[in-house]
Amino acid sequence: MRNNSKKYIKNLLDSLEPLEPIPTGVKPSYSKDESIKAVIFDIYGTLLISSSGDVDQAEISEENLKTALDASGIKIIDGKQSTMDYILSDFDCTINVCHDAGRMNNLPYPEIDILSIWRIVLIHAKRKGLIAIEKDVDISLMTCVFEFLSNKVSIMPGLKEVIFTLKENRIPLGIVSNAQFYTPVLMNYYLYNKISMKERIKGFDKELTVFSYKLGKGKPDQALFNELLPALKWKYGILPSEVLFIGNDMLKDIYASSQVGFKTVLFAGDKRSLRMRKDDIRTKSLKPDYIIDHLEQITKIV
Repeated sequence: MRNNSKKYIKNLLDSLEPLEPIPTGVKPSYSKDESIKAVIFDIYGTLLISSSGDVDQAEISEENLKTALDASGIKIIDGKQSTMDYILSDFDCTINVCHDAGRMNNLPYPEIDILSIWRIVLIHAKRKGLIAIEKDVDISLMTCVFEFLSNKVSIMPGLKEVIFTLKENRIPLGIVSNAQFYTPVLMNYYLYNKISMKERIKGFDKELTVFSYKLGKGKPDQALFNELLPALKWKYGILPSEVLFIGNDMLKDIYASSQVGFKTVLFAGDKRSLRMRKDDIRTKSLKPDYIIDHLEQITKIV
């Protein structure tokens, strides 16, 4: 990504109206746990407030698409309104086709790579003569702008304080998140006020970081959590029972992480994203080890 693209993204994120968490009314329940040696986080709905509640529930619109296309220099030929309708429809269709293909290959929770999806969709539109794309067009910029406008996010209160405190205490930190290439962009912006296109988040161990789009699998697939086990064992000598996982979804976070032996914290800090999953048989009788409604309460556990 070029420097002018990074500047555009920085200005865009700076201009977004901050979100505030909506109280859930869920009562916190936690205590000191001396056994914890590593902390792993979910991102959307846990470390970041998500306007739609989750990364895969964005509200797409023609207005956001037009802004994203303009930002990256992709021109709509003749300004046809039907072009916008076609692109958004093809976007949804291509995602569904990729999900169906994943399920046919025995992936219960397939994940897409959003950048690849947009490349396919834009090629389709170009072949139909609907848009004009220059050779040096920055599709990653277009994707970031569209996604940041479609699912607005803000920093969860206490994010910086808890991450920096855990780092000072030399607690290994990791991530397991249903995420895309732009997720580290958001995290590095909110933690350090910098735009970086590196696919890692400063302060988190790369070997303890798992993004769904890289594996082609999404939570609650336990494969994402299993990815952490070798590094936890061989790099740190840490057992699964000594790991604390924090997330806002009883199925995707609490159930899935508990299946590999992690201790669990349900983050009940924002009504938009709290998912209790009471109708799912896997979570009906499941209880997290701890419940918090503010991130800084983690430092009362670890």
